[in-house]
Amino acid sequence: MSTYQLWDIEQWPRRNQFQFFRTYEDPFFQLCGNIEVTRLYQYAKEQQWSYSLSCLYFALAAANRQEEFRLRWLDGQLVLFDRIHAGQTILAADNTFLFCYFEWEADAAAFVAKGKANIERQLASRELDPNTSQQDLIYFSVIPWISFTGLKHARRGPAGMDGIPRIVFGKMFEEGNRRFMPLSVEANHALMDGYHVGRFFSDFQELLTGL
Repeated sequence: MSTYQLWDIEQWPRRNQFQFFRTYEDPFFQLCGNIEVTRLYQYAKEQQWSYSLSCLYFALAAANRQEEFRLRWLDGQLVLFDRIHAGQTILAADNTFLFCYFEWEADAAAFVAKGKANIERQLASRELDPNTSQQDLIYFSVIPWISFTGLKHARRGPAGMDGIPRIVFGKMFEEGNRRFMPLSVEANHALMDGYHVGRFFSDFQELLTGL
């Protein structure tokens, strides 16, 4: 698990918004939009990397830039992790899914190489492994069959104390000579607002455009 520090709620500019939304039974909100991935698609081919793992790396890099994406409830307290990692669904040969976990690495090549090994190991094990105790994660999913414009997650029990964002990548599509990918972000409104999700979209796009 990453290291963390207690979050000073009283000094937080969003203190009132936090107190308001934390009482909601389901405080999650969701935003969907398209990200241009023209350069990422080319870059992954040039590096001979998996496009999916490349996408995961840069999305996780963008999320780690923002404190709001690293806030979690832990043992009844609000904490800020120094970094967050990824849990992602992967598709098995029989078209069922498994969960796979990816530790954040600042070096993209190392992240992709370790991620590939993790996927191979998880597919061989056939273990579902939901790992519900780990909080320093973002949950990622991939829906490569649909260029969606909206999405709803399954949820178990009250969502009020669940601080883990959900990010989903959709089916790539082309417009002219440019490639785009639908992106969905679901987050707890007690911990962030549309502004912070908007910054994530901007940071993600900035990282891809700069390749």
